[in-house]
Amino acid sequence: MSYVEPTAFALLALFNKLGAGGQDVPEKRYDAVKKGMIFLRTQAHADGSWGVMPADTGASWMTYPVVWLLNVLLKIPELFSYYGEPEDQDKRDKAKAWILSKGREPTVDDTTYNQVEKLFQIDSNFRGFSWGPGEAGWVIPTSLAVVGLVVEDPATMRETVEIKNAKDYLRDRACPEGGWNVGNPYMLGKKLPPTPDATTFALVAWRTTLTASDFGPNIDTVDKGVAYLESYFDTSNSDHTVALCAWALSLFKEADAVDNYRLHLVRGLTSGDKIFTYKGQQVTKRTLAGQNKTTGDWVDSPFTTAIALLALSDDRYYLDPK
Repeated sequence: MSYVEPTAFALLALFNKLGAGGQDVPEKRYDAVKKGMIFLRTQAHADGSWGVMPADTGASWMTYPVVWLLNVLLKIPELFSYYGEPEDQDKRDKAKAWILSKGREPTVDDTTYNQVEKLFQIDSNFRGFSWGPGEAGWVIPTSLAVVGLVVEDPATMRETVEIKNAKDYLRDRACPEGGWNVGNPYMLGKKLPPTPDATTFALVAWRTTLTASDFGPNIDTVDKGVAYLESYFDTSNSDHTVALCAWALSLFKEADAVDNYRLHLVRGLTSGDKIFTYKGQQVTKRTLAGQNKTTGDWVDSPFTTAIALLALSDDRYYLDPK
């Protein structure tokens, strides 16, 4: 079964000029991207949203990476001439309207605000974006929505009320020690730890939204997030996490450091089976911190492979398409 999210990320990765976004694209790659675009177009709902998969008639956060992809496609003439259709502009516009009207978490009354502040030490006036309409906001969907919206026109979108509020949300939800988790830096007065996946997507969102006003005291939030990923990257042997960390760190670090992250991603743990002990039993788990030299994938996953390719890309076409 095909799914919307990995399809959108695979296409973002293939839009690289070295993939299927350049000249003289091999027919197999060209056909793959065309089929991927057709799949996404056919999955669009009448209200401008996307579900998780063909059988999903509900609206969801899957809309965020699709609008990201469409904005990149619409802004790069060479890409559009290969893979675009006139309907893509309308689908992007409807998706953007859905995100802004349905994707953000609802406002709260004073009673709820006070209860949330007491329990979680967060400010509910900062409205994130949710996994589904009417739900609470969380860090990863907020980050994806921010990127998807901002890449259309960074200079304009960064100054909108919704994006400024979302940035305040991400500042407010940052863990005190650095980085992000699902969106709860505290619980009943106790600090909760960050996670690499939420931190990665939050940092990608910051990379698209940073303005002059974010420097000074406010940049500390970003710096602490980068420092957390650096410390996690050194000890992590989770393959998908390695790709995520390398991607985010490649957007903020100097060239020498980026090269090291990429080398680890490509030449890390070899493919094969890793034996580890869990509750006294020997368990076999496939591990692959580096690329599978035979098939070219990372952890046999189109999604993780797409993230790895974005981490390895020197061209930031997917964040700042021109």
